[in-house]
Amino acid sequence: MIKISRRAVLRGVTVTTAAAALMSGSALAASAASLPPPTPCTMQTLPAPVDTYRSDVVAIDPSGRYILGSAIVRQDTDTYTVLLWDQGQLTSFDPPASGGAPIDVNRYGVAIGNGPTGVPSPPWRYRDGRGELLPVADPADHTTVVAINSRGDIVGMALTPTNQRYGLLWPASAPGTVRVIDTPSPYSVITGFTDDGTIVGTTETMQVTSWLRTPSGVLRPLTGPDGETSVTVEAASGRWAVGHASQEGAPAALRWDLRTGRYTVLDPQLAYEQADVNAYGTVLGGALLQRGNTVLTLPSPEPGDGVGGRALADNGTVAGFHNPHLPGGVRAVRWTGC
Repeated sequence: MIKISRRAVLRGVTVTTAAAALMSGSALAASAASLPPPTPCTMQTLPAPVDTYRSDVVAIDPSGRYILGSAIVRQDTDTYTVLLWDQGQLTSFDPPASGGAPIDVNRYGVAIGNGPTGVPSPPWRYRDGRGELLPVADPADHTTVVAINSRGDIVGMALTPTNQRYGLLWPASAPGTVRVIDTPSPYSVITGFTDDGTIVGTTETMQVTSWLRTPSGVLRPLTGPDGETSVTVEAASGRWAVGHASQEGAPAALRWDLRTGRYTVLDPQLAYEQADVNAYGTVLGGALLQRGNTVLTLPSPEPGDGVGGRALADNGTVAGFHNPHLPGGVRAVRWTGC
């Protein structure tokens, strides 16, 4: 699942009882599916190529099997390698677009990424050990992918030379094709994509507003407390989306039920963190996980070490980073049993 980048490449466990989460119009009763009690949450460093200077992750698939990331490898010169872990086993490869960056991976290990920033280079897909460039609607436009779902459908955006944006869909049912899809305006950005084809995004004009696009193409607004329309949606999975808004003049983290459009105000500790969500409605924000009304802090090996989550799977696995105070700083890690 992703975020815009959602989705870009390069605290034991403390449990607190959060303030009762609020839901628009009613208390949060049974909004997210129940999960079994978590086992002890532990961190493992993910393997990296020899001579890796820095490694990081960008995405994890909903099952928790595949993690996608990147590395700077010190050789004669720095090389930027894409990393794909399958149950912790590493495969590394060069992106099909030179200078490109990985973005997302689905439950079948199909990875997607983009070409160099600011260059009209095609995005790419990697599957079955082979990379390929994706078709674009107009070679003059800067085309980027944002997310891939379990079916293999891919969504992305294109930016014209006149700074107008439009949405794109690469349907798995029609390989080798791409089509333009509706978004609210030429200033809209796609930020999330679910397995049923729901798309979420933001529109950047005088204020940032958020929206969802149903699988049938219907556009609906996502709003915050007191009807606040200045909200940012950052990720989506299953029936849930997460983002931020303002509540009584202060930042607030929100989770929306995409079926009803209703929102939950999350624990205040998540108000300043970029968020991800899984299909059970569990929310990741930096080094924090909120499940129901309980907030858990991801453990780090040593006090003072910087850690943070980048992405969250349905089984509770978190993919993220650890700063062990080595050259390059960041190392790719995962937490299990969370």
